[in-house]
Amino acid sequence: MEYLIGSKKEFLEFIDSIGKNSIAILSHSDLDGIASAIFLEEILKAKGLEGNLKIREFLEYKKGIFGEAYHELKEKKISSILISDLSSENIDTEGFERLRNEFNVFSIDHHPAGELKDKKGIIKTETGYCASFVCYELGKEIFDFEKWKWLVHAAIVSDMSYKNSEVLKFLQKDYPEITEENIHESEIGKIASSISSSLIYFDKDVKKVYDLVRRKEIKELGKYDEKIRKEIDKWVRKYEQEAEYYPKRNLYFYYYNSRFNITSLVGTLLSSKRKDATIISVSDIKNENGFVKVSARNQNSREDMNKLMKKGVSGLENATGGGHVPAAGGRFMKKDLEKFKENILAK
Repeated sequence: MEYLIGSKKEFLEFIDSIGKNSIAILSHSDLDGIASAIFLEEILKAKGLEGNLKIREFLEYKKGIFGEAYHELKEKKISSILISDLSSENIDTEGFERLRNEFNVFSIDHHPAGELKDKKGIIKTETGYCASFVCYELGKEIFDFEKWKWLVHAAIVSDMSYKNSEVLKFLQKDYPEITEENIHESEIGKIASSISSSLIYFDKDVKKVYDLVRRKEIKELGKYDEKIRKEIDKWVRKYEQEAEYYPKRNLYFYYYNSRFNITSLVGTLLSSKRKDATIISVSDIKNENGFVKVSARNQNSREDMNKLMKKGVSGLENATGGGHVPAAGGRFMKKDLEKFKENILAK
């Protein structure tokens, strides 16, 4: 695995420099974010720093993402911050720089790099390596990773990092029967689905799912999978019947309103059926009136979804968007739905 920015040496030096300082971990609110946060905690524990951890927050991508966390960080007199699986300099440049100016920050991420003048305290890898896999590489000599290997496997499936040949080979060492075609029906694929479904079912209560994952309560997590799967299947069928199709772009567009936040999973399932097509799914965000969430997928990477998403939200009020070449996401105000569509369809 190549580090595009930063190094393992820099990360370990940061950990060793913490001393008696209070620590916060800020991570993304998806499976990869949870897994990478757990691995960072295990590294801290192995280094005798577990008691220093005062804040653990799982954040959703939105404008000003670090604003709410900032006040708690100051209140609890945090000195050092570990950030994982958040494209910090892209989603909240001002907030990220504010954190770097006032705290000792180290960020680990696999999203495309933004405009970074100061690259100190940052690790960036190619997008094909999910954040939890990066944290595995950083900590595998420090803590008993065999205990947690199942979790990085699940995150790899959830984040579609198995499309990277090196990462797929890593998976196949423990699951030799796995291929790209059968991975979601495999044992680890079902575990990934159970965790992802639980995150959707409990919505804002990410810490509840975090606790279940920490205790490896797979059966409990699996209780919510069937409920979410039924909802996903319902909207996949409706999408296939009702989506707008733009043949010149080989692009499908559909807006819907589910009672669960399933936009990303609906897009992933549909794109696995139409690998050459671009799949755009938009739905209301539960408990956030006036905002919608958008998912963009193109399995064969014929079009860069990261660039398309940034193009789509360009000029929109309170909007954020970005991700990877095959998959990206964003959010914007519902009133701008038609403008977003115009943006992505424009040449």
